[in-house]
Amino acid sequence: MNQSIALAVVLVLIASVLFAVASVVQHHAVGDAAAPQEGQKLSGRQLLAVIRNPRWIGGLLLTGVGAVIQVGALMLAPITVVQPLGVLAVPWTMLLAARVQKRPVSREGWLATGLTVAGTAAFAWVAITHAAPYPVLNESTLVIGTLVGLGVAGGLALIGSRGPLAWKCLAWSSAAAVIYGAESGVVKAIGGYVTTRSWIDSPTFWFLAGSIAVGAVLAGIWIQQGFASGPAETVVGALNAAAPVAGVAYGIAVLGEGSAITPTAAVLMLGFAAVAIWGVVMLSRIHPARAGH
Repeated sequence: MNQSIALAVVLVLIASVLFAVASVVQHHAVGDAAAPQEGQKLSGRQLLAVIRNPRWIGGLLLTGVGAVIQVGALMLAPITVVQPLGVLAVPWTMLLAARVQKRPVSREGWLATGLTVAGTAAFAWVAITHAAPYPVLNESTLVIGTLVGLGVAGGLALIGSRGPLAWKCLAWSSAAAVIYGAESGVVKAIGGYVTTRSWIDSPTFWFLAGSIAVGAVLAGIWIQQGFASGPAETVVGALNAAAPVAGVAYGIAVLGEGSAITPTAAVLMLGFAAVAIWGVVMLSRIHPARAGH
């Protein structure tokens, strides 16, 4: 498939709005269906109650449509271009959540959101201007890189499960973000397999496909735990700041998309990523516990 960065950007913008609406809807559905106690994980029974809630299902459908649109964007542009632009879901979510809860957005909330968006946008700009045109598919690197991504996500989920209350929402959401960021790279790799080589009998292809299925289930559960322990703004902020960092890291380390990145560009990307992540940390501190619904 030929690349078209302009069309990919338009698709990501549409997807970001869908993700924001879905996040606000699902956040409130978690509270309505499960009524989790502050600082506690959702039990299996509570998770079942959540996934049976019609509002939650509606949010899931919106997320699915957004995901399909984002996959289309990934087929049209490098992951280092597509993934960071999803941060636009953060201000959409901030505004929607405030409107639903009939409360003003605080000055601290705007500052945190601004840092998240600005840091990620700058990160994306450096990535876009130094993006390699096509991925490199090395089978052993793909397997190892995917396993490392799952391991990092699992470690963050452990912090969400057993860590301090103030960090639970951020840790659960970041665990899901790492999964989604890495899976963007996996989707890119699968697209490369299907279009450039024999894949039906490739163990690596089926490993990658299986990792998407496993990761989607884990990330879905972890996001609900994030909604149960904090507000939608923190969840979406973490998803859209940490996922681009994870996605670009996967693209550089696993897909060889870092071939055009200079040392100066690498330093800038690290700095801008730090700004974006600090914005999300601020969001989690502004709302350390679950917001009202």
